[in-house]
Amino acid sequence: MTRTEIQEFKRFLHERNIDMVFSQNYRQNHLSVNPTSMEDYLEKAKVENVIPQAFVYPKSIFGKDFWLAIHEEWVERIRVQRADISEAAQLESLDLEVIDVKTRSNCLGLPKDTCSLSLRGGNRLTLNQEHSRMIAKKLSTHMLLTRSRQTTDVVLMFNRARGIEVKFKAGSSNLQFNNVELAHNLVDLLHLDPKEEYFQLSIELLADTKDYLLFMIRK
Repeated sequence: MTRTEIQEFKRFLHERNIDMVFSQNYRQNHLSVNPTSMEDYLEKAKVENVIPQAFVYPKSIFGKDFWLAIHEEWVERIRVQRADISEAAQLESLDLEVIDVKTRSNCLGLPKDTCSLSLRGGNRLTLNQEHSRMIAKKLSTHMLLTRSRQTTDVVLMFNRARGIEVKFKAGSSNLQFNNVELAHNLVDLLHLDPKEEYFQLSIELLADTKDYLLFMIRK
């Protein structure tokens, strides 16, 4: 990677609060074909492969699924930056300047503070991108479906100990759970009509601690 790319990669790791995790994994588990020094590795690595070709994935919360999700974020970041640079160069060559016109928000994604439950062709709970990023940054590995004893509100608890395993699919910015029991429990707890097959639900962050995240789901 170039010096600029190395600086951007280190900035990316720092923003995700995983710079020490990456360097420790490299020091302990780097591939045998790689240099002992991480700095030497970064200089020889290709920007698109710097994460998957760095080290053997450990069997921990920072395992294969975690690093593949981080890899997809990094590749997308580089893609956007390259597109911006290319567009700027093209406009410069044409001696054009951009007149900023606000566009309507993309309606294809889930709106803010919503999640979806689909019973079509499977049973899938999908979180919006904002909350998915929060969960990834918290390094949560499991999710528990709970209910408040006082209010009966339905609450999702993301933690690192127990519950349904959290897995980020490569190429996706939205965390999804394909789980029949989870879907059926949500239908029952939220008093949903299963004949509708698709529901856009309200979801609200209740708590953000060093150990867990709590989200309340409502119809």
